[in-house]
Amino acid sequence: MDDNSKYLELFFEESDEHIQSLNDCVLDLESDPENQEIIDDMFRSAHTLKGMAGTMGYDSLAQLTHKMENVFDLLKKKIIKADSRSIELIFSCLDSISAIVEDLRQGGEGVLDVADLVVRLNAISEGEQDVSVEEKTVAESDDNFNSQLHFIDESDVAVIESAAADGYQAYTVTIKIEETSGMKNARVFLVMSKLDQQGEVLHSEPNAEVLENEDFGSIFKVVLLTQADEETLKEAALNNSEIEDVLVKEFDSNDVVSEKEIEEKVVLEAKAVPVEEAKKETVKKTASKSTQSNQTVRVDITKLDDFLNAVSELLIYRTRLESISQDNEIKEMNEPLEQFARITTELQDLVLKIRLQPVSTVMTNFPRMIRDLGNDLGKKYNLVIEGGETELDRTVVSELGEPLIHLIRNAADHGIEMPEDRQKIGKDPAGLIHISAYQEGNRVVLTVRDDGKGLNPQAIKESAERKGIVTTGLSDLELQHLIFHPGFSTAKEVTGISGRGVGMDAVQQKIHSLGGTVEIISAINQGTTFKINLPLTLSIIDSLLIKVGDSTFAIPRGIIEKVVSPGPGEIIQTYENEIYTTGGATPVIRLTEVLGMEETNNPEPYLIIVKLGENRFALKIDDIIKQQEIVIKDLGKELSQVNCYSGATILGNGEIVLILDVTAIANESQGVQNAIRV
Repeated sequence: MDDNSKYLELFFEESDEHIQSLNDCVLDLESDPENQEIIDDMFRSAHTLKGMAGTMGYDSLAQLTHKMENVFDLLKKKIIKADSRSIELIFSCLDSISAIVEDLRQGGEGVLDVADLVVRLNAISEGEQDVSVEEKTVAESDDNFNSQLHFIDESDVAVIESAAADGYQAYTVTIKIEETSGMKNARVFLVMSKLDQQGEVLHSEPNAEVLENEDFGSIFKVVLLTQADEETLKEAALNNSEIEDVLVKEFDSNDVVSEKEIEEKVVLEAKAVPVEEAKKETVKKTASKSTQSNQTVRVDITKLDDFLNAVSELLIYRTRLESISQDNEIKEMNEPLEQFARITTELQDLVLKIRLQPVSTVMTNFPRMIRDLGNDLGKKYNLVIEGGETELDRTVVSELGEPLIHLIRNAADHGIEMPEDRQKIGKDPAGLIHISAYQEGNRVVLTVRDDGKGLNPQAIKESAERKGIVTTGLSDLELQHLIFHPGFSTAKEVTGISGRGVGMDAVQQKIHSLGGTVEIISAINQGTTFKINLPLTLSIIDSLLIKVGDSTFAIPRGIIEKVVSPGPGEIIQTYENEIYTTGGATPVIRLTEVLGMEETNNPEPYLIIVKLGENRFALKIDDIIKQQEIVIKDLGKELSQVNCYSGATILGNGEIVLILDVTAIANESQGVQNAIRV
């Protein structure tokens, strides 16, 4: 393959866009099969994708997209219609195209067996029944009693060759059933039984499933390993009713048409546009869009990261300069520092805006996923997506896909009832799955809502108790939050969709690792809503600087509900932990204990009330320093496994301050674990 490395990134980006566009178009076409505008868009995307693949020398991709383009052209001309058969086939083609592109992205050759898909696309183009390569080959050989074998496994050939030394001979037995036979599969069974008595059947054409379903003409073939002679075999096969003729020949591996040869023959029919022609098409397409392309520039994400790091360093040094100026009372520095602060703030806003990405980028595959889930589960869904234009830092967006998929699959599998069950209770047969995103200040809220059966607290309670989880005294809301417990599941049976209990705890952990929280709102027979709250960016955050003993720490402001100075009697000591009693029973976490520091016994501590999901905790600290915007720095490989810290920052005076991971701290605190009875 030619060295096209400098074009690869552009190829992958544009391929992803066209594949997604095709998926969206096919989904729309399924509900509106006569819409010519949709078909035109599909044709253009397939044509462009074919051209790019040809230019890059990716033959499998070019061949498949070329055949798809032919089908789309026939749809445009209204020669064929977009029925369920063609829609399913196009989706299969798109899955293969995605697999080829992903293989190329991972450094592979992008070679995939597309022969079967090409044959099926050809069949649709020619108005034939949609059949596979094997079925087509067998059908073509039906009229030829002396046709060659196809698809025999190499391991079977090896068995035949090794058995020859022990006096065994392999034969190809061709059987023709009478055209008037009403039960071909019964004739096949009788013949097979007789031949089994003479030796070992290694192979049949067509395969057993096709024979059983009678999806063949009148001829089938068997490869038999035996010590019997030809006449004995012929008599065994003929001595059955409604068998018209039998032909027995010694097996010769040279007479077998290999699967590779068949695929090559099929691929020859699907030759893509020559590379030079494809180049011209791509250049022409690019030229026509040049005026639009000039308005945007594709930038490597690593360059954006470098830009952000440079701006972050500027913010750190700005803070240091401000600190030095104040400590030394250098009035001449005030105005330049104000200008410096303004410019660095503008730079910060600019780089953060550049890094923002619409959350719709992780939602593009959801309509297709919901469609496939509906087919798999026998359910109907209405998917509504709102607020896709809401933007988040691309680092956050890239990590959102997996938890959102978990939530949607759980809603589809466990939340939404079967259509007939929904109708019985007066619901629309099609269940609603609603995904929304919107910005609240410097955070973004995402919700995944369904109108299904809701979370049953009693069922959760029973399941939890079977797993040894103490549930005494827990409210319905607290019981519902137990679904985030590792390995927890109320599913009565495990499916390929969900039910293994490995999803919801992973969702919560991922959201917490992104500096966010996840809440549950659920009612029986009304549905369930998961509310995810995330920071706009993970790089620069508002924080509260605090003192614990002589050490300074930072806590993200987004999870802080309030800060209180408790009065006498507001903190009580229970058997295992302290409780802040004002406004409810809030477990108190002594940071000195969790962080392994010496107890300060401060008579006038502060409590920082934080909220994680529906759980509230009070962090006991010694003092509050100030609120400050900080730049988050990684801890590095050596400290990345240390619990309780999510990163570090550098203050204006040069002091390095650790950022507390409140979720990890809550998990570390044995007192909190007992308090929430998990």
